[in-house]
Amino acid sequence: MKNFVSNLENLISHERLNSYNNIQEHFYNLKFISTLTPNLATLEISLRNIIDHELSKTNQNWLFNFQNENIQEKITKLQNKKQNLTSHQILSRLNLGNIIEIIKDQKIQNKILDLSHINFIDYSKSNRMFGYVNYKKIDFSNIDKVNIVLSLLQNIRNRSYHWENLLKTRINNNKEFPRLTTKYNSTNVGIDPNKIKLFLDDLIISINKDLKKYCD
Repeated sequence: MKNFVSNLENLISHERLNSYNNIQEHFYNLKFISTLTPNLATLEISLRNIIDHELSKTNQNWLFNFQNENIQEKITKLQNKKQNLTSHQILSRLNLGNIIEIIKDQKIQNKILDLSHINFIDYSKSNRMFGYVNYKKIDFSNIDKVNIVLSLLQNIRNRSYHWENLLKTRINNNKEFPRLTTKYNSTNVGIDPNKIKLFLDDLIISINKDLKKYCD
């Protein structure tokens, strides 16, 4: 045991370190993730409350009456673990994927985020602002942008809290491209490692510009 724990690479694991140039880069990545946590937490909390505010306009008990099998199954499991949870308590226990599913299910993208100021090229020169539908070039609408942004946000959040390497990129034909990407309407949209904080900042600002100062 003593010999095992005396070797730092054993503690981190060779498999994990294979995605880094060295152990120092691994710890730099962890520190980088820590700088993103205020943004990620604020975005996740804000989205929950924005959704609740929007859907409560027409039905105060919208969550309990939500007609989505996957969400209802999740709510049932939560209630089986602890009885008499309020809708706020249940909402706080749903994961980000569930929150995104609710947004898409209720088609409230335009009501929760205005991304008119978002240009994906700001986050990687390889990005485009259009996709293809039935082989026809279509500029991204606000709904498209919200769907893309939410997918990227979930990607960043999940990779961050599984302590994956956010600094990693991919090489194709001797050109460097983001590894953190999502595909939408036949178009890949990605974020360069040095643009992740900018991306999250822009999302914070799209919700409320005053929030950003608390996340810095």
